[in-house]
Amino acid sequence: MKNNQNGNNTPQYETSAPQTLITTPVMKLTTGRVYCRRTDIEKDFFRLEFPPWVNIIACTEKKELVLIRQYRYGTDRIELEIPGGAVNDVVEPPLAAGLRELLEETGYAGENARIIGKVSPNPAIQNNFCYTVLVENVQKVRRPALDEMEDIDVLLVPEDEAFACIEDGSIAHGLVLNALMFYALTRKKTAWQWGPADVLGAAPESTLS
Repeated sequence: MKNNQNGNNTPQYETSAPQTLITTPVMKLTTGRVYCRRTDIEKDFFRLEFPPWVNIIACTEKKELVLIRQYRYGTDRIELEIPGGAVNDVVEPPLAAGLRELLEETGYAGENARIIGKVSPNPAIQNNFCYTVLVENVQKVRRPALDEMEDIDVLLVPEDEAFACIEDGSIAHGLVLNALMFYALTRKKTAWQWGPADVLGAAPESTLS
């Protein structure tokens, strides 16, 4: 890996500039050579390049969370989630994207919107980040504006029941679970502070399965 002008270097690794193998409407598959200095071995690596993503925790004045049900091709089933989607382009801020997705998917809007977390969904094979946007005191302001392949059910769920859905497995989407963790931390309740009385056994049983 002599000429690495467009790649990246770390103390342990040297990488070549990525080459695009496949481009789809939702992501690109790229490849590049990676050299490990410890072993003196070089191999091809592969990366899925996605735009930034956003997930939205939308909370009403009554401490209800806006959840959605929609079909996911990856799992081939209906998933219980929160609103979310992709940032449209490099100039759309994640916060604006979150507000747009919330309005489009549910028809809800609110106030005091802010980013409360940011994670890398899978750093082994992906390059993007997922942002969690919190919007408070939301209310329905219009009909949803769904994409041509979307069919979404919108639910208002009490906060404690939404967290009960974690324990019973009704919510299985990893990034949704991550967003709910950020929400719990924002409310100054860590996983331990939620405790048995709130989440781990004494919370109301979910009726959303």
